[in-house]
Amino acid sequence: MQGIEPKFHSSLTDRMEYYRTLLKKTASDPEAQPSEMISKISELRELYEDYLTHKKQLERSIKNYRQYHNDLRKQLTLHVRELRRKTRQK
Repeated sequence: MQGIEPKFHSSLTDRMEYYRTLLKKTASDPEAQPSEMISKISELRELYEDYLTHKKQLERSIKNYRQYHNDLRKQLTLHVRELRRKTRQK
């Protein structure tokens, strides 16, 4: 199954939390440079968009896997029924 690797997901959320914490510290710092704040905000936004993209991919992969599994189960059920009919007829 495709999707977000757990290490990648936790790394991404850790980085997002790190930048969020930096932004809180920078916002309370009177000597903070506006350009520094803007770069941190843009990095946090990019990380969040990356997270959402991977989350959508994971959801899509889970949906596709579920559909694939259900299709296989239906085929197997039909095959088992045919085998039972054949054994009963003999």
